[in-house]
Amino acid sequence: MLFQEFKQSHDGAHVLIDEVKPERSTSQNSYYWFYLGIIERETGDNAKDLHEVFKRELLPPIFKVIRGREYKLPASTTDLDKAAFGDYLDKICALTNVPLPDPEAAGYIKNYQ
Repeated sequence: MLFQEFKQSHDGAHVLIDEVKPERSTSQNSYYWFYLGIIERETGDNAKDLHEVFKRELLPPIFKVIRGREYKLPASTTDLDKAAFGDYLDKICALTNVPLPDPEAAGYIKNYQ
């Protein structure tokens, strides 16, 4: 009923319904860097370097036009929602064969039942 009233009082207006996806949390980010540290210890590769390589390898690039020239830039993990970030971690696990640590045991989530 409220929507009908809105439509009548806003003739010509458009309503857009969009899915809200939860953003990646700071806890997820901390867990990610904890995991990169584990991979660093397993492989000897620097965690910051691994981060850059994984972004380029596993995320679709972003194309930006700057001063009339198109550039291909690596995507940012900051722009991933929670589900996409989880998928990203799973891809890293598959790529490196370094298992993801249990986030609850590592202290990054609490499982309240």
